[in-house]
Amino acid sequence: MTRTIGAGLPALAAAEPTRPALVCDDTVLTREMLTARIATRAALLAQRSAPGAPIALALGNGPELVDAFFACAIGGRQALVYDPAWPAPYRAAIDAALAPAITLETLPDLALSTPAPFPPPPAPDAPFYVGFTSGSTGLPKGYRRSHRSWIDSFKVSAAAFGLGEQDVVLAPGGLAASLHLYGVVHALHGGATAVMMRQFHPRRALRLIARHGVTAIYATPTQLQMLIEAGGGERLPTVRLILISGAKWRAETRAATLALFPKAGIAEFYGASETSFITLAHPNEAVPAGSVGRAAPGVTLRIRDAAGRDLPAGEAGAIWVKSTMLFDDYACGHAPETRREGGFLTIGDHGRLDEAGFLYLHGREKRMLVTSGLNVYPEEVESVLVSLPGIAEAAVFGLPDSLRGVELVAVLRGTFDEPALRAACRALLPAAKIPRRFLRLEEWPRTSGGKADLRALEAVAREKFTR
Repeated sequence: MTRTIGAGLPALAAAEPTRPALVCDDTVLTREMLTARIATRAALLAQRSAPGAPIALALGNGPELVDAFFACAIGGRQALVYDPAWPAPYRAAIDAALAPAITLETLPDLALSTPAPFPPPPAPDAPFYVGFTSGSTGLPKGYRRSHRSWIDSFKVSAAAFGLGEQDVVLAPGGLAASLHLYGVVHALHGGATAVMMRQFHPRRALRLIARHGVTAIYATPTQLQMLIEAGGGERLPTVRLILISGAKWRAETRAATLALFPKAGIAEFYGASETSFITLAHPNEAVPAGSVGRAAPGVTLRIRDAAGRDLPAGEAGAIWVKSTMLFDDYACGHAPETRREGGFLTIGDHGRLDEAGFLYLHGREKRMLVTSGLNVYPEEVESVLVSLPGIAEAAVFGLPDSLRGVELVAVLRGTFDEPALRAACRALLPAAKIPRRFLRLEEWPRTSGGKADLRALEAVAREKFTR
């Protein structure tokens, strides 16, 4: 495997020039076409910017964004992948903080009869990508990644999931979300066919899977649920692997997934934009209920208390990670819960390890609430709520309360009878962790990556319960 992102594309194109490399809706680019487009765009960037320069990619989801991203990577520039859906204040703040040398909002068509050669590859430790957190809890932070950190992540994907040149990989969401960008870039870098969409639509995604014989899918639990609902009894047997990143999901969802994708193994992984893979739950591994799996290859895990002392199995504390897949630094924004020490990194997630090395998540440090003197992780309560019949999604927040300090409230998508819901919660949660008020909401706000927009949901809860 090459040591920098995209450096091997010319060799892949020379070996099989007409093989499909990138599919986007009805557009199909062969290896030869894609490599030529990337080389030409890299030459144009070299004329307008210095090596190492930050290049803002404020482009819609499509082949042009893929071209530009790889052009930055092979040419030694840093691709700042903007989300076109950002509100104007987000965009202005990030522009001011990062001062991109060039901002690309549209790209011209290219005459590719005489493509430029690929430039010499940059250093493996050079930064090539600045992505941004989803903004679900505030202004996005920009995290900077090196070529080496993603190349090492690709090695984990190949070793743990068997992903390789033979695969056709679907990443149906926006590439401003690192999950889908990673899926497309890894596929193309390794010689697989990458399939993407200008805009996610479940029925169109199912047609793409059938038409192109998709073998692997990167998806969030929400996207997978939408594919299942759109399936309507269809069976798609070419899919052999579904890679899920996000919250744990219910057993009935797993059964419905296997009905739609009867030959698929389901692999879940826990990680973050700053860390890449932390733990993996393999399709054929007996993972205990509630666990997100064991440490990924090359990852060392520690659970530590507030004083930085390692805790024994069974005790909860901050999750610390050591690997070669960690991010460089924040290009913009601030995260006080993100800390480094002795080669280890924590991003503020809390959890515990069992004796066999399985990790159980408790929640994020920055979301932790204190009510009636008890520490409560909203994620724990949300997990219980979505396990109950009729509840598709849940978000739990703390609102000011003069008696308890914080009153727990829950916003829910689904159907429920409140007395029955409270009774079910009492059987599964201590009294202090049961939300005191529930709000049903069918129009569920989401980030561009398909996750629940926690900031918007909290605003809805505050407006409803504090007026």
